[in-house]
Amino acid sequence: MGWFRRNFLTGLVILLPTVITAYVLYRFFVSIDSILRPIVEKYPFLDFPGLGFIGVILIILLTGVFAGNLIGRRIIGWMENLVYRIPLINRIYIAIKQISEVFLKQERTVFRRAILIQYPRPGIYVIGFVTSSWKFRGADGKEQTFINVFLPTTPNPTSGLFLMIPEHEAIPLDYSIEESLKMVISGGAVMPGMQNFMTKHHMKSIQDVETERRKNQ
Repeated sequence: MGWFRRNFLTGLVILLPTVITAYVLYRFFVSIDSILRPIVEKYPFLDFPGLGFIGVILIILLTGVFAGNLIGRRIIGWMENLVYRIPLINRIYIAIKQISEVFLKQERTVFRRAILIQYPRPGIYVIGFVTSSWKFRGADGKEQTFINVFLPTTPNPTSGLFLMIPEHEAIPLDYSIEESLKMVISGGAVMPGMQNFMTKHHMKSIQDVETERRKNQ
């Protein structure tokens, strides 16, 4: 029973985003097709296979062009502000938007890389995402590099904690941001190549972290 439940949930986590995306695109295609039907009836030469699909592609393309200019950005910003004021809908919209930006945006300026850190106590490891870095000079004149880390929650990665930790305490994670987010969203049910990662990289022990901390003091 445990094997069935574990594999069923894993399959559900993998298939659900794809099914939802396909369903949304299908409904969008059907809506555009129904909108174009009166035009096709009036102009029969436009009645050819794939018209609805072409219409969807053109709408997405024109939306991208529209959002790329100043007027378009202002109008979209105004519409987003209206959505943000609608209870419940605003949470769904924000979650979908942030996740879409992480997966689809060409220049991912939000998350630079995924790391492992010990939180909330030594010996417990969590996945965090580095957003930026900065340097701090103490009273002794010694400079130390800190990193800003976003620690997402499961299964909703749009909320979480903001941490500032010394750079040397971060453990590099040989996963892309997308793979790391899948692990967070699935609660660990989707763990691509974790076994290989564990055999290739020795996770820092508490003693190792303390030794490095003393060396940097």
